[in-house]
Amino acid sequence: MQVHYSKSILLFCVFTLLFLTLWPHANSIRSIQECALTGPIPPELGNLTNLIFLALNNNKLTGEIPYFIGGLQKLYWFDVASNYLTGRLPVSSMNAEGIGLDTMIACGHFHLNNNSFTGGIPSELGAPPNGNSTKLTKLKHLLLESNQLTGTIPDSLANLKALEILSLSNNQLSGTIPASLTLLVTASNSSLQQLLLGHNQFIGTIPDLTPAPGIAALGQLLVVDFSYNSFDPQPFPAWPQYASNITTLYMEKTNLIGNVSEAILSHPKLQTLRARNNSLNGTLFIPASIGPNLKVVSLQSNQFDNIVRRTPLSGSLSNVDFQLFGNPICDPNDPLRPQIACTSGSDSLQNWTIPGTCSTNKTCSAGLTFNTGLMDSCNCVDPFQVLLQCRRPTFSRFTNELMENLRSSLWRELNLTSMQQVMVEKANFTFDGRALISINFFSSSGLMSPDEVTISNITHSLSTQLLKLPGFKPYILVAVEPPKDVSSGAKNWLGAGVIAGIVLGFVAFVSAAVIYAILQKRRAQRMKHITQPFANWGVGDGEKDVAAPQMHGARWFSFTEIRKSTNQFSVENEIGEGGYGKVYTGVLASGERVAVKRAAKDSMQGAEEFKNEIELLSRVHHKNLVSLVGFCYDKGEQMLVYEFMANGTMREWLSGKKSYPLDWSKRLSIAIGSARGLAYLHEMANPPIVHRDVKSCNILLDDKHIAKVADFGLSKLAPDGEDTHMQTTEVKGTMGYLDPEYFRTRKLSEKSDVYSFGVVLLELLTSKVPISQGRYIVREMKMAYAEEGMEGLDPILDPSVHEASPQDLQRFLDLAFVCTEDRGDDRPTMNEVVKALEALAQHNKAKAKVSALATDETWLEDVYGDDAAGTHSQDHSTPSARGNSRSSFQYSGAFSTQFPEPK
Repeated sequence: MQVHYSKSILLFCVFTLLFLTLWPHANSIRSIQECALTGPIPPELGNLTNLIFLALNNNKLTGEIPYFIGGLQKLYWFDVASNYLTGRLPVSSMNAEGIGLDTMIACGHFHLNNNSFTGGIPSELGAPPNGNSTKLTKLKHLLLESNQLTGTIPDSLANLKALEILSLSNNQLSGTIPASLTLLVTASNSSLQQLLLGHNQFIGTIPDLTPAPGIAALGQLLVVDFSYNSFDPQPFPAWPQYASNITTLYMEKTNLIGNVSEAILSHPKLQTLRARNNSLNGTLFIPASIGPNLKVVSLQSNQFDNIVRRTPLSGSLSNVDFQLFGNPICDPNDPLRPQIACTSGSDSLQNWTIPGTCSTNKTCSAGLTFNTGLMDSCNCVDPFQVLLQCRRPTFSRFTNELMENLRSSLWRELNLTSMQQVMVEKANFTFDGRALISINFFSSSGLMSPDEVTISNITHSLSTQLLKLPGFKPYILVAVEPPKDVSSGAKNWLGAGVIAGIVLGFVAFVSAAVIYAILQKRRAQRMKHITQPFANWGVGDGEKDVAAPQMHGARWFSFTEIRKSTNQFSVENEIGEGGYGKVYTGVLASGERVAVKRAAKDSMQGAEEFKNEIELLSRVHHKNLVSLVGFCYDKGEQMLVYEFMANGTMREWLSGKKSYPLDWSKRLSIAIGSARGLAYLHEMANPPIVHRDVKSCNILLDDKHIAKVADFGLSKLAPDGEDTHMQTTEVKGTMGYLDPEYFRTRKLSEKSDVYSFGVVLLELLTSKVPISQGRYIVREMKMAYAEEGMEGLDPILDPSVHEASPQDLQRFLDLAFVCTEDRGDDRPTMNEVVKALEALAQHNKAKAKVSALATDETWLEDVYGDDAAGTHSQDHSTPSARGNSRSSFQYSGAFSTQFPEPK
């Protein structure tokens, strides 16, 4: 496909580049892909330190990746795929500044494929030269395929625990595949979904990915490619049967011998098996129960001399494309050969063009084509054309039904007005089994070409692989051909005078917009001062002016509103009192019931501190955290307005102050909900938050008994910088919950919250307060357990917990004990605690009562993003740095069923 660029496309690119020049605080460059950019990556990009998204793919960039890219500490998406870049991959050890790809701590996507990079894969990506652990803890995609990389795979890549896709195909890599990489795949907490190592020069044995005893099945693994390497002769591996969700397995020309296991062909999720050009032999047994999703079994050019179908056959073979051409069983002189399985694949199967033609003899002028989406009209139009490459198709032939499914998927995913806007023009297979598909996009309004907004949306969505195209993923956008400016013929490039006029006009426009914005800002500030008494914080209080808080969904209330909602702060409305002040229940004018925390005079914060707390509370949103509705900073008052929690605190329920006791299922529900809330504070809040006062009184229950963590507003924020281990010497804890390590180190960290949560778990088991009559619950339970085991705990445990099975009770106790280890390093993270509790919920005998909780995967979305576990959804990738929208931050990882053992 020859690529042309219209004046409108070039104008769009010019505006984008000019915007970057005038606005160095930009945080996203996603519009200069496909702009025919040439030359090296400019050093000025290093000044865009707020950049989060950088897409320069599908251009004509040359030279090396500059090391200054490593200074973009907020960059999450770095895509330079499909350019002409060369040289070695830059890492910190290669320059005096000590920056490179390995220092991009926020990056989740390295899309460096389809270039001409040379040298080896830097070991620094997984292990910095200073011996510390890798900084790339968020890296999900490492795409290095189709380059000229040499050497071996460094062991250190196994340290990239968050990896979902590792693509090293089509290089010149050699040596054996390291055992450490095998461990990355088979680990119980592995996130790896695609392992692509085909078309290299690897030797030795194909990695055995069989999970170790006690490790759950490889539920996260979806696609594996070991094809076209020089491995030693070996039998067909057995491990794919343990990969419970694998869909695609490429083992072409890998020196396989022996037979193919029937278990592989009956795999419930497998769609494509390609193992041609090997030495597989003997009888091919078709299992009685064929895999329900199996579509392609390519065993061409092997040594099979017989085929046997097990009976009774369950499942249809008509939907499976068995390819045995080139085997002895397909001897053309054998009258008994299976005809369907022995076809060689004619051109009609390997290539596809749009069926039908225009019904008239009309022809289109050069550069135009018929609108094939509207055959009856036979209009000549100039569509937007794209070329997709499906790297590992789950089909082996093109059919009208397949192409219609692709059209339908594109129409839905791109939100096009009509399916007639998209038409698959032609498709063919490449020599290595990839599918090339040419697609035309037409205007929805009868115009000659689609508009630029539509073109930009299509290009961005396809180049960043945002679209769900079942059966066609993974895919890449190989090329585009935007509509041409017909009136100008072949003269598509903008003249220097036109560009100069554009630039001057744009600068004038920006200048006018800036002046207008300044005037509007001044006017808004005047109105704000009149209508909002908190517009300048600290005025009249002897403090310096403090900027008003940046709110995220919360609102400001006047003192009059709050006083009215709480019935003049009446005693009847008072529902609690603490160190901060009194808490009242109130009803807003909208009818919403709220809880109001009114600061006592001696608990008042400074304006800056109160502002910081409000900003923090307003941007932390999670279903297991008590939400801030708003605040009052008026008439010398400081009040926080929260959602009302109808069922009070966990401590009230455990102490018998409610109408009925908590059963085991509700206790487990409370544990999981509060753990999720804390995990969110540690893992997803921006910046991360240490609660510092986790206790049963700060775990509230709403009207549906959903647990929510409260009172984290005065918690300690993590320090700025690269150290993600949050520490503070300011104590806000409660005796009985306080981390014992604090008394030695004078520091609190996220592991301090874990300790406090472990005490909460023990409260759920016993219903007792942590300290009673001089007895400390942690010490008492550990001593009793050490002396007599579970029997020694019977007098201490609440009777309701015996509803749980002994095994589940033991697991819950083990988790509580390991959370309350003396040393922080011996405790799990809150994320690990959540996974352990989730696994426990799925196995406890009261599962029916908590099924909505135990099987509800939406908690992953709340904590980590829309597409969460690799066992439940596939890529997804659109991630962003911490603090971005949920849709841009994805977490992937299978649930751990292994419980931490107490030391």
